Amino acid sequence: MLPFLTRIPSLHPESKFLTIWESLLVFVTLYNCFIIPFRMAFNAIIFDFWFLIDCLADFILISDIFLRFHIGYIDEGEVVKDKQKISYYYRNTDFKSNLLASLPINIFVHLFLPNTSLFFIGLCRIPRLLRFSQCLLIFRKWDNNVYFNSAIVRMFELLIVVFLIDHWIACLWFLIGNITGQSGESWLQINDLYLENTTTQYLHSLYWSITTLTTVGYGDITPQNNVELIFTFTVMFLGVSLYAFIIGNVAAIIANLDASKNRFRDKLGQIQSYMWERKIPRSLQKNVLDYYQYMWEYNRDVSIDFDLLDELPHSIKTQMYCYLYQELLEKVPLFQNAEPGFIEDLVIKLKPRILPPNDYVIREEQMGHEMYFVKRGKLQAFSEKTGKVYTIMVAGSFFGEIALLYNSPRTASVKTLTYCELFVLYKEDFDKVLENYPKFSEKVKQIAQKRYQSRE
Repeated sequence: MLPFLTRIPSLHPESKFLTIWESLLVFVTLYNCFIIPFRMAFNAIIFDFWFLIDCLADFILISDIFLRFHIGYIDEGEVVKDKQKISYYYRNTDFKSNLLASLPINIFVHLFLPNTSLFFIGLCRIPRLLRFSQCLLIFRKWDNNVYFNSAIVRMFELLIVVFLIDHWIACLWFLIGNITGQSGESWLQINDLYLENTTTQYLHSLYWSITTLTTVGYGDITPQNNVELIFTFTVMFLGVSLYAFIIGNVAAIIANLDASKNRFRDKLGQIQSYMWERKIPRSLQKNVLDYYQYMWEYNRDVSIDFDLLDELPHSIKTQMYCYLYQELLEKVPLFQNAEPGFIEDLVIKLKPRILPPNDYVIREEQMGHEMYFVKRGKLQAFSEKTGKVYTIMVAGSFFGEIALLYNSPRTASVKTLTYCELFVLYKEDFDKVLENYPKFSEKVKQIAQKRYQSRE
């Protein structure tokens, strides 16, 4: 390896630079997969501009070989960045095929044998198509990457594969018609396309390829000799398989575009069946369905979110809860200036609750054992005895914090005015966390005592 290359640091296999580089490789590979068969079939003239693009594409492929000696790989969940191990791994996997696919034979032929046929020059570039397998591996990598939308990656890959198959068959169909037309009739001569320009010939070839593969086959372009008939039979058999492949993949991709919606609909279907079987009154069924409709429209079913978070390791789950709900806790006077560890232990104890309109959260004179945080919605605190409304609470409000420290009856009722998303902190959970912070426990009791006395 060249000395200056040894100074290049090892790259993480999931780094942003590598993602951009692999995107460039995909573009170059797709360019070769399109342009090489096209030039060979249609004997397209290579202008200086296209020759420069070919040289640039080859340079990128050759550069990739050197770069691969500095890209780490993942072995049993561990990123390997040791240069010797990377070199050994690459030499025993993709090095030989990448080297064969990147040899610039066509450039030397074009420079030193300028009168060589375009078909032969294209034939020299055929090894470039070996890179298409690497392109598919990149798609697989993106599909498995949690930072990419798997459905979009699969849809893009499917469109690319289908188009390239149509394109390759169109090129072969034209090439067969061009060769057989020199010694007899072919589909090009019957349709008066033999002397048309390349664009018209390609569009008609692609049209035949698509209609035959999709089993439509309008019959306006038909085979005129045995070779064309055999090729048509082959394409028709391929078209049946390809059609099933496309339908199956598209159906799977569409089904996975919104997995959460599918899970929610399954759960809603089970609830509806349950209510129908037990002859629940229609008015009550409507209330249940309205509740779940709200959960979907505004929360994408918050219960599912919490079930997913519960599967995470404790440390990561705590970070998630702190990011989502720490601000709610820090607004409470009891918890202001608290130790970070105390907030982290407390935030994990929050329980979600969604209530419909005109539903009581707490009632006056009842014993309190929990406090509430309002994430969304509107509630009113009022007196059952006098009917006086004390306050209207919105997102960011909290109430019932005295119940965490004192077994005292509620002094007011709280009722929802709209659908409300609340978080509940129960006294028993609060006491367990407070036991681990004796110093802060005394401070909390002092603050609570002042608030309790001022309330009286």
